Amino acid sequence: MATILDIARLSGVSKSTVSRVINNHPHVSEDSRTKVMEAIEKLSFVRNARGVHLRTQSTKTIGVTIPDLDHPYFSPLVGMIASKCRNVGYKIVVFQTFYSIEEEYEIYEKLTENELDALIITHTLLSEQEIKQRVRNNVVLICNEPLQTRHLDVFSLDERDAVYSSTQYLLKEGRNHLLMCMDEEITPLQQQRWEGFKQAHLDLNKICTIQQKVSGYATIEEGLLLGDEIFSGQCNYDGILAGSDFLAAGLLSSAKKHGVSVPKELSIIGFDNHSICLTTFPALSSIKNQTELMVKDLVSCLLDRLDGKEFATVRKVYKGALVIRGT
Repeated sequence: MATILDIARLSGVSKSTVSRVINNHPHVSEDSRTKVMEAIEKLSFVRNARGVHLRTQSTKTIGVTIPDLDHPYFSPLVGMIASKCRNVGYKIVVFQTFYSIEEEYEIYEKLTENELDALIITHTLLSEQEIKQRVRNNVVLICNEPLQTRHLDVFSLDERDAVYSSTQYLLKEGRNHLLMCMDEEITPLQQQRWEGFKQAHLDLNKICTIQQKVSGYATIEEGLLLGDEIFSGQCNYDGILAGSDFLAAGLLSSAKKHGVSVPKELSIIGFDNHSICLTTFPALSSIKNQTELMVKDLVSCLLDRLDGKEFATVRKVYKGALVIRGT
């Protein structure tokens, strides 16, 4: 018995296009529709109700990729996405990539096999071209990762500007020996943060070296460990930009343990402005992102794509804001 895949191969179009023709979807070109109908006739394709449900009907399920569910940023981000999707009748399935390209490939395969209606990528190690080769014409949106694209919708924070502005603030306050603490340095997002950090120094005629960067830290526990390394000897830093509020909280606790006065001797700025900032003493300064607005815009665009609406690729970049508190 011929399948949708057989029809797609013979007609030279995607499986999703075949599905749209079979279900009389309006957004199909006449040329593609003709090719599909000719292939159906040649293959004597019989539309099976159960098969159509499995292959072409909506699963009402959206996939979301994240690198690590325990990550202090991605966990609440997924919660927001799940809530918004649930309100419009969709459930989500969360896939952890563990910073693995092979894991990403497996997730994209689930999308092309119609196990999902769409995929939201919050982190990737691939280029747009590599992603498009894997997902073909399926609905895919980028959330959080500042991927440079021409064909995929992207919703992300201006990471470079957020770090640039905060770094300049510290330098203008007289903090001349800054440390930038990063998450996984291999991602475009973290690279943009480092670029912002370096540019802020350059624009104020300050020296910035590779020694002012550490990577692989994100949690409270990692902040405590890093702080013990930094503060147990002679601390040469008078300002730290932490990649997360949880890392900043760990650094603050370690500084207190080692007798480093915050903010008199050392300033600390976190990232994401989580509520943990209000529980420390002194309260943590942080960079506030626009996650709620970003997710709202993302889901709105997602629904339009699922409805088959055609419009130019969307790219929305949100500005962060430095929230000054006690550190």
